[in-house]
Amino acid sequence: MTKQEQARLWPLLAYSGPMIAMSIVNLLLIAYVPNFYAAEIGISIATVGAIFMAARAFDAVIDPIIGNWSDRTRGKWGRRKPWIAFGVPAFMVMTWAFFQPPADVGMTYLLVAALLFYVTYAIVIIPYMSWGAEIRRDYEGRTQINSLREAGGILGTILATLLPVLVLPLFVEGDPTLRQILALLALTIIVVLAITVPIALRSAPQGEFEPHPPLGLFAALGLLRKNKPLLRMLVAIFVVWLGGAFHNSTILFYVTEGLGLGRADFLWLILAQYLMALISLPAWNKLANRLGRHRVLVLGAMGYFLAHQGFHFVPQGGFAGAIAVYIMAGFMTPVIWVMPPAIIADTVDYGMLKGGSDDSALYLALYAFVQKMALAIGVGLALTLAGNLGFDPQAPVTPQGVEALRLVTLILPGIIALAGCLLIWNYPITQKRHAIIRKWLARRAGGHQ
Repeated sequence: MTKQEQARLWPLLAYSGPMIAMSIVNLLLIAYVPNFYAAEIGISIATVGAIFMAARAFDAVIDPIIGNWSDRTRGKWGRRKPWIAFGVPAFMVMTWAFFQPPADVGMTYLLVAALLFYVTYAIVIIPYMSWGAEIRRDYEGRTQINSLREAGGILGTILATLLPVLVLPLFVEGDPTLRQILALLALTIIVVLAITVPIALRSAPQGEFEPHPPLGLFAALGLLRKNKPLLRMLVAIFVVWLGGAFHNSTILFYVTEGLGLGRADFLWLILAQYLMALISLPAWNKLANRLGRHRVLVLGAMGYFLAHQGFHFVPQGGFAGAIAVYIMAGFMTPVIWVMPPAIIADTVDYGMLKGGSDDSALYLALYAFVQKMALAIGVGLALTLAGNLGFDPQAPVTPQGVEALRLVTLILPGIIALAGCLLIWNYPITQKRHAIIRKWLARRAGGHQ
């Protein structure tokens, strides 16, 4: 790589740095925190599911508001950097409060902490994601920056799996508790954010946007109704993520209670998955530019859910079989994270062509809205369904409980996601059509491509 290429790459790498910490957050929210409050704090699994559903729903409603405020922000730091700079300290505080509650808390603490955590999370992640949509606007450029950002996310997930395995045995005998894992990783999140956010704010460009009079939330949302590709993709993403939420909210229970593996084993499984994800990411990046991001998204998403069907053939205590399943799923994993935000960013350009505004944060907030609503509904439904079918995390596991976990974790997710993938397969904004949209926008603005 030449010095000129390195100079062009460095700002993108700097932008990607904070995603290392944010991906650790995502992993903890998906795989650990609901289980922690149910299994170790002692709040009933149905109550935990209901509270997380309510908190996620509240968070999803807040996202478009924050997105619109970020789009309306004007100043020498641009539209995104001020929100990140002022939001990160509050987010650090709530990360510790949410992941390390006092031992005797109840449902009130969980509800309040969850609501405040998700608000501070949204203040950071919505401007951060929309910032990436504005740094590069061409089709391949968006694929690149989303791939680099998610590569940072994969590195964060690998870090989140390695640290408990390498560090906790120095201080803890036997299988670590969820509280001990969360304490170590919450501290890691805070340290990584303290290092990477100042570098990103200083080194990464603000990005470009077309100036327009700031619109109120309802006026901006009204313009988005004309954007049919956006609406179609949001519905599809909701359905795919709903299937993912079913799987992710119960997979730790399935691995530990259904297969009889330890939490340390689960960390090694996650490590294998994301190491494979990091290896496969460049190949998916190239394939997306050849086949189209939407087609690659379908292939990766369905491959991910199909890979988990291998668990049906893994015997009790079968760590080797489990890690083989996770490696196969890991090959598909980057697609699910890289492609959707890049596709949503393309609909911003389509919206401007149809007379809308350059409101990247609102678009990405709507993406986050449907993603979080899917997670909220998925976690609530999955935990409630598993509980009603006979699984109790605070009681000895029974064959009925294992079958409940098998249905919720392995069978239902792929069936649900298939409906979303059918909507995505013939998505209208291809690479060729996006290039035409960019040319028309440049011509209308008096520029040239």
